[in-house]
Amino acid sequence: MERIQSDAERTFQRTGCFKLPARSSMFNSRQVEKPAKRHTEMSALRTGQLLAPQSLRQRRAATDALDHSDAAPPTGIGPVWMWLGRMRSAIPNESFRLSYSLSVFLILLIGVATGCKSPSAFYPVGIYSVPTTNDLRVVREAGFNLVAGSAEKGYLDAARGFGLKVLASPNTSAGKGFNASSARGAIKTFDSHPALWAWYLIDEPDLNEIPPEDVIKANRFIKNIGATKPTALVVYSGYSSLHYANITDIMMIDRYPIPWLPLANFPQHVRMTRLALGKKKPLIAVIQAFDWHYYRELLPQEKDFRPPTYEELRCMTYCALAQRANGLFYYAYDGGGWKMSEHPDVWDALKKVVAEVEDFLPLFQAEHLWWPINHRFQDQSIRFNAALEGSIMPVLLRVKKGNYQVPAGDYVVAVNNTPKKHVYSFQLPSTTNPGVAILGEDRFARIEDDWVKDEFEPYAIHIYGPL
Repeated sequence: MERIQSDAERTFQRTGCFKLPARSSMFNSRQVEKPAKRHTEMSALRTGQLLAPQSLRQRRAATDALDHSDAAPPTGIGPVWMWLGRMRSAIPNESFRLSYSLSVFLILLIGVATGCKSPSAFYPVGIYSVPTTNDLRVVREAGFNLVAGSAEKGYLDAARGFGLKVLASPNTSAGKGFNASSARGAIKTFDSHPALWAWYLIDEPDLNEIPPEDVIKANRFIKNIGATKPTALVVYSGYSSLHYANITDIMMIDRYPIPWLPLANFPQHVRMTRLALGKKKPLIAVIQAFDWHYYRELLPQEKDFRPPTYEELRCMTYCALAQRANGLFYYAYDGGGWKMSEHPDVWDALKKVVAEVEDFLPLFQAEHLWWPINHRFQDQSIRFNAALEGSIMPVLLRVKKGNYQVPAGDYVVAVNNTPKKHVYSFQLPSTTNPGVAILGEDRFARIEDDWVKDEFEPYAIHIYGPL
């Protein structure tokens, strides 16, 4: 008997990865239920009885049970298995159902064995200074997908085994001491390695007084000898970004303000770097996750050092999003004097932030939209931060492909980048609803004449939507 090949099997043969097909109206039972539910919510809002959205845990459980009409197809084992059951029961012939079940079971086994995931754009969430392979498992389990490490076979192989990408130096650095022979050997040996993400051309050339011309020469050399992986550099100051922008394929900016500078210094320099780079090229924001006490010789005039708090780590992460960063790095895991293993409170805080980035990933990959920002502060005397910019940064994002946490739609993300409390109001771009959900907070904000008014604790972030 000729066997029917399913769409899932054909997708697996083409891509080597099991992927659910697009939503089918045959099984999308929630399309019927949603309008009635939405009507109930809006009626309650009009009468002043605000209905809090489901908790994140409840949303995840609901996604495991049913297809989301607004989100990406489910990819976990639970949702996949339920979808397969629906597909099987839709096949009228029992023989075909048996053949279908056996073939899909084999596909699932292969997918699980190979760690297969549904295809998605790689959003880098990296951490610096993971010098040995002994810590790669811990870093991966913490949610990171990228490390700054060595261009060595053992290191790259181990990273690949844990599903990590590596930002690696070509065993030399741009500048007067650039070693062409070392670069040629590294690129010839490791450029094609699956774990290699990009070549780290130079660290902070502006701080180390390396002229842009030297960086251009090193980048040109690496490209001319056949490197296929991207090149990258990191600058220290947004003021110097214009000199180094668009030399390498990827640009990075590191600012470590806690506690000797206002936190607002961080988004200020990220924005300057984005403006120098333009809209299209990748920009990675490098965020402080260490205590300057361990490098106090670099700041001899400062004292009372401490690492960032959870609230500061989270705020800087969302500041990077607001300033159009395309990825995140955190410094550092084991950077000389600073060892993350000796600071479990910082590590726990960082893991919590990284887990939130993973849950809300569609926001970090969303399209930034222009909108005429009309906003006001109840206390006008604190409307500007220490960098003389807005104390709260609002951005409008469009999520085209959501997940179980973040449905597709438009969102306003508002970030308080100051250590002060604010009562803040802003005018929504467009909506006919009397209220808007606040993502992850189990509450609604009331809309009055297109304006939303809300309270912000120090370094707080509120996410309004989908609008």
